[in-house]
Amino acid sequence: MNQELWKYSVREIITGYKKKLFDCVELTNSIINQIKKLNKKINAFVEFDEEKIIKQAILAKKRWDEGKTLGSLDGIPISIKDLLITKDYPTYRGTFTKSIPYDSNKNAPVVDKLVHSGAIILGKTTTPEFGHKGTTTSARYGETLNPWNIKTNSGGSSGGSSAAVSCGMGPLSIGTDGGGSIRIPCSFCGLFGHKPTFGRVPAYPISPFGTVANVGPISRNALDSSILMDVIAKPDNNDWYSLPYENKSFFPKKYEENVTLKIGFSRLWGMNKYFEDLTLDNDVETVMQKALNSLKKNNRIKLSEDIDIDWPNNPEHIFKIIWHTGAANLARKFSKEDLDIVDQNFLNFIEKGKKNSIFDIMGAEAKRAENGVYIANIFEKYDFIIGPTLPVTALKKGRNVPMGWNTQDFFSWTPFTYPFNLTKNPTSTINCGFSNSNLPVGMQIVAPMYQDHNCLRFANYLEEEFGLTKNWPSLKY
Repeated sequence: MNQELWKYSVREIITGYKKKLFDCVELTNSIINQIKKLNKKINAFVEFDEEKIIKQAILAKKRWDEGKTLGSLDGIPISIKDLLITKDYPTYRGTFTKSIPYDSNKNAPVVDKLVHSGAIILGKTTTPEFGHKGTTTSARYGETLNPWNIKTNSGGSSGGSSAAVSCGMGPLSIGTDGGGSIRIPCSFCGLFGHKPTFGRVPAYPISPFGTVANVGPISRNALDSSILMDVIAKPDNNDWYSLPYENKSFFPKKYEENVTLKIGFSRLWGMNKYFEDLTLDNDVETVMQKALNSLKKNNRIKLSEDIDIDWPNNPEHIFKIIWHTGAANLARKFSKEDLDIVDQNFLNFIEKGKKNSIFDIMGAEAKRAENGVYIANIFEKYDFIIGPTLPVTALKKGRNVPMGWNTQDFFSWTPFTYPFNLTKNPTSTINCGFSNSNLPVGMQIVAPMYQDHNCLRFANYLEEEFGLTKNWPSLKY
């Protein structure tokens, strides 16, 4: 464990505390110094109070010294995306609009669970306005950059959380994912991220985008997220959609020697049916093929390449109806002054959403259900489906859409993520390699409904296969 403290994984931190190699205050100070050193360049944190953080670390150290730890995350630093309400910090949601209060007298359920487990809350991380797009830029915060190349964007909408974890500003973060908002930035930043089965991790207040939106973990590896999931994946009375508690740990077990895993690989996730010119960038194709070649040599994996996913209904069309209508419904709370200052792209979503009728919405939900049934039947043949998380690597800074893509369509370049927000399947992303320009490439893992444990277990298995979780950006800015 001979490395800078801010580089330690959650498991390594816990081991260090138990063996008294370092304490909570030393570890936390190391991360604070990393934030102070890099945040002005990366722009990941928007709320950060050193005094509050140190107070938490001192209390955690006292509990460890006395053998009275509160839970499995006691003394573990973690950041919170600035869409989730917190008592101790304002929640700006990336906006200058004022119709929705910034301050709250309660925490989001996940934040309460973290506090009760003894976690050290580092502060709030950036998001685009109301988390509406796949890059993290806003008038309020500016642009969040990618630690692997600060000439590129971190991705979004959990871009601040992903950028922070990627460069050692805390080992964990809580993100949200309504259409890929955990998986997109984790793919760009070389991390593990998990969109849980809808309802697995409680949320309050409910997202304006309804039942496509999820709360989930971001970390450098699946093992660390499994420890976090053990804390946050429990029902809460504030969330009507909460799933019943499953009394088993998310910590991934090793596969038995005689287990054979049936894996389907989908290069374009069936979305080329709806996007005529959809292809993978050369770098993504090359990295993905190298990863597949590695898996073909693995005797435990029975790999079916280029499986056919033929969605009964166009996921893009369904998703846009739900997303735009959510934006329009949120905007009902806005004053005229707010509408004058809201992001123009978000305003476009609002205007499109206003045109949807109740019949459009109910029709979209019915088609969504048909797609969910269809993918459930696909899983009769496979344990997991894998493929690229995105068709591209990180976007150049200042862009919301990659060069050469439809600049008017913010969802054109993320067609692999939102289909599974619609079907509610647990879905992870892991780093599976690097482009020629040393940008990470993500592999998406989709599991059957409710099988979050198995999704994290297989993600951990693949991370061990690829051996990339110890790779760090150079951080020489």
